[in-house]
Amino acid sequence: MPLTKEETDFLIKRNEQLKMIRQQYEPLWEEIATYILPGRVGIGYKPTPGAKLTKNLFDSSAIFSNENLAFSMCGTITPSSIIWAYLKLADDRLNRIKEVMDWLETCSQLLHYHRKRSNFYAEVPELYTDLSAFGQGCMFLNENPIAHMGFNGFYYKTLANSEYCTAEDHQGFVNTVFHEFEKSAIAARDEWGKETPKKILDSAEKEPDKKFSFLHCTFPNENGGKPFISHYINLDEMAYVSEKGYYELPFIVPRLRKISGEDYGRGQGHVALPDTRTLNKAKELDMKAWAKDIDPATFEKDKGIIGNLKLYAGGRNVAKDKESIWTLDRHTRYDVTQIKQESLVTSVRQMFYFDQLNLPEKSDMREMEVVIRYNLMQRLLGPGLGRIEVELLKKLVEREFGILFRAHALPPVPQILRRMGVKEIDIEYEGPLARSQRVNDATAIQKLYAFVAPISAVNPKILDKIDDDKAVELEAEALGVPSKVLRSDEEVIALREQRAKAQAAEQQKMDMERLATGIGQVTPLLKSWQERQGAEGEA
Repeated sequence: MPLTKEETDFLIKRNEQLKMIRQQYEPLWEEIATYILPGRVGIGYKPTPGAKLTKNLFDSSAIFSNENLAFSMCGTITPSSIIWAYLKLADDRLNRIKEVMDWLETCSQLLHYHRKRSNFYAEVPELYTDLSAFGQGCMFLNENPIAHMGFNGFYYKTLANSEYCTAEDHQGFVNTVFHEFEKSAIAARDEWGKETPKKILDSAEKEPDKKFSFLHCTFPNENGGKPFISHYINLDEMAYVSEKGYYELPFIVPRLRKISGEDYGRGQGHVALPDTRTLNKAKELDMKAWAKDIDPATFEKDKGIIGNLKLYAGGRNVAKDKESIWTLDRHTRYDVTQIKQESLVTSVRQMFYFDQLNLPEKSDMREMEVVIRYNLMQRLLGPGLGRIEVELLKKLVEREFGILFRAHALPPVPQILRRMGVKEIDIEYEGPLARSQRVNDATAIQKLYAFVAPISAVNPKILDKIDDDKAVELEAEALGVPSKVLRSDEEVIALREQRAKAQAAEQQKMDMERLATGIGQVTPLLKSWQERQGAEGEA
């Protein structure tokens, strides 16, 4: 239902209020962008397209270190080579059912497949660079425009922190995003069709590439229907454009860390900014001193030089005597400045965990390898990584699953869930942190068996203390063994009953054979005894 003029004005006014809150953070963001992430320069203003963004930079240590941390997080938390997001149901009892386990595993594989076919791995590195530098990022996630029945593919778009404003719910999670953007007239017409304002439609015919400003407001829906509602507004005409509902918030807004009372996150760029500025200034002064030593200032006696002084290579100067011209001897201590600069470079690298995370990267990392790297990152980033799991990965997977489920692109829900009366599929994300805990459990199980093995040789009864079936299940789960490899409890019971019957039949056969053998041996003796008894009776 289209918004009224009053409702449209209210949303525009709320956007201005949210921008006023964001403006408190913009000067610091701009400074971080200047020294650490030049690609984001232009926060609070619109830079000239194609302008040089590094004109005030003399050292790139912080830029490179920030990218190293961002790409390390990207390759460890969301690697493209393996399935990094596993699904489970909120009721853990259901997760133990073989049919449910197989269904969840297939869904996880499909999520990974469709994610790789999309532009996710082209957009997510940019999200991580924002997270590392500013402590906050924003990614828009939706299904591609409907071109055919069924699922049309995922679409991801990372937004610059100068493009959006956010608001939180009572629990501190982002539930409102106002996004300002520009779109050409022809692109607007292609997206909204007849809903596009008339002025833009006219421009699409005459000036198709002319840019127009739009506002996309997304927030909880309090009027019933889908949980989230969004409105598109043309800011040039202050006119309403379109409305759309969402089952999940389409904007994923993770924060690396957050200070109580603040609205936006903080990252390693905030920590490294003082040393980065000092290092940049030291390099600037060093370059100026270097230039002075290479091309030093000259002194000439009054009227000691005939003509103009020629300082270029091969220049010939005519002087009255040798003492008519000399250069300034500065005695610059480059060894001291070099030591100071190296110390600052080391400090900046440490703040971005450059040396700790600079491990050899491989395109075919196995899951255990990813878990080990994740444990290292967990020790370095601490609570920040836990926040990424909750605000980025969990929200991302839930949104992806919801889109696929509603597009009927996932296998049918297991019948056992229907028989149990499960009406809502409550999907949860299970990431490397949970799996790393199970790896620790698996290691403990291996150590337990290694400890018990020599004891069991002396006292076999000690093995009765260990549940072998449960140990195998935990070990397989930790190693990422597909659930289809393992038999269900029902199959195991049937197999063991069949084996027990076969063993019992074999034992019975052996007993009968032994009995027959015994009878064969006893019969001659019995006959001999009977004959002997008969002979004695006759006597």
